[in-house]
Amino acid sequence: MSDPSPTVLKYYLYRATSGPGFTYPIYTLFLLLNGLSYTEIGIIATIQALVVVGGEIPTGYVGDRIGRRNSLVIAAVMFLISNVGYLLATDFWGFLFVFGTLSFGQTFVSGSGSAWLYDTLQEHDIEGEYTRISGRAGAISKGVRAITMIAGGLLYVADPYYPFYAAVALSVLNVGLVVRLPKNAAYAADGERQVEGGSLSMLEALPTIRDRITSRELRWFVVYLSLFSGALMTADMYIQPVVRDALEQSFGAVLATYGIEEAATLGFFYASFMGVSAIGSDYAAEVESRLGVRKAMLLLPVGIAVFYLVPVFAPVAVFPMFFVMKGSNSLIFPISSRYINDHIGSVGRATVISAIAMVRAVAGVPFRVGSGAFADLFTPIAAVAALGACFLAGGALLYAFATPIREVDVPDRSSTSAGTAEPVD
Repeated sequence: MSDPSPTVLKYYLYRATSGPGFTYPIYTLFLLLNGLSYTEIGIIATIQALVVVGGEIPTGYVGDRIGRRNSLVIAAVMFLISNVGYLLATDFWGFLFVFGTLSFGQTFVSGSGSAWLYDTLQEHDIEGEYTRISGRAGAISKGVRAITMIAGGLLYVADPYYPFYAAVALSVLNVGLVVRLPKNAAYAADGERQVEGGSLSMLEALPTIRDRITSRELRWFVVYLSLFSGALMTADMYIQPVVRDALEQSFGAVLATYGIEEAATLGFFYASFMGVSAIGSDYAAEVESRLGVRKAMLLLPVGIAVFYLVPVFAPVAVFPMFFVMKGSNSLIFPISSRYINDHIGSVGRATVISAIAMVRAVAGVPFRVGSGAFADLFTPIAAVAALGACFLAGGALLYAFATPIREVDVPDRSSTSAGTAEPVD
């Protein structure tokens, strides 16, 4: 058995450069600077969601056919094209291409990224380390994003185009790193799937998705995860208006006195989110080991939902509320990802994971539309509280009729070789 350490290190380097945050705190300001209206920005966001829904299963299937590593290479190239597009786009159609390319690239990662890592660890008989390695990679990625978010805000103040030049440079490095990741052993040099029974055809993939998602272990878990994604993570779209209003009410005069630009402030604020998320991601394996999958997946989302209700009565709780949301979500993702991987087989893994991602994306649509209307009638804070209440009510109803999470035995982290629950199909 070969030493997996070099491969894990390559994976960490790939993840560190895969999500540069130079542009994240200021991209809306950049679009407005280029003459786009809020309506046009909203249309672009809607089309992005449609791209994700329409692209998840096909790109997951492509990942299973050509190899997960090759799928990640395609995604990295598309991210590079998207970042270059920022520098060339001048109107609505140009930026629609930029964001459409970004979203389509993300669909190549959503299934293949998790599937590549799990199968790679399985080849070394250490799939029990998935949560720890995935969480550590997420922590590294978020740490780099925190630094680049701060830099992006400051660069934007110097010149609006500087953050995008920096993003292009890091994207070029990411392409170079992803091609150095090894292919999964199940794929030959030409990318053809090399397992007994061959690869899934497209006609075989659809019933496979149905059978695995509706299996006893996953059917209600997918429903629960979709409720979590829709009701709780939709609050992410309210961060900017809520934080902006809170900063103006509490620190507006101070910021104006020192002449601090809004873009620079947002960069530091988003960076602090990433810092908390990085810590949460790094401790995901520890939380999973102490609480178990079932308790972790119950207590963490409920904690987020309860916190959503607090700012209605204590507005100052807005800031810790978003920190709780970001940190807890970073704990939940590696744990839920390992649970899903433990209950699907290697053949078709990326396709099934992409299908689950598509279901979660679809589930988020009514929550976004409904909470948006609620925010227009009342306030963004009230909309966030309503999302928390919806999760608590929906989760209670789900638990009353089914058990969405079946406990997974967590292997001893002190062991160097494996021991994990057998995948159930």
